[in-house]
Amino acid sequence: MPAWWMLALQVVAGPAAPVERAPSERTCPAGRAGDDIVVCARPNDRFRLKPLAGQFQAERTPPKAETAINGVGTVAVEAERAADAQGAPINRAMIRLRVPIGGKKR
Repeated sequence: MPAWWMLALQVVAGPAAPVERAPSERTCPAGRAGDDIVVCARPNDRFRLKPLAGQFQAERTPPKAETAINGVGTVAVEAERAADAQGAPINRAMIRLRVPIGGKKR
């Protein structure tokens, strides 16, 4: 496509349409000195979740995925969260086989 064609398309497009903005709900305070930087934004409180009226407590714990293996022990499936040496979180699923050591004396 020739370069003049791209230029012609830009001319036809024209300037951007003006955008009507809602009046600001609060005004930004002026800085005290010439070196102050004032950062002002709209409040985001209307989008935040409000705290619950009372302290939330779970009614019960989730069921544990564990079963017994006759003559061997128990096997369980668990999820863990740990951290590596740099502190980054590590999520992992574990399958644990627990075999009792010792047992009854005969």
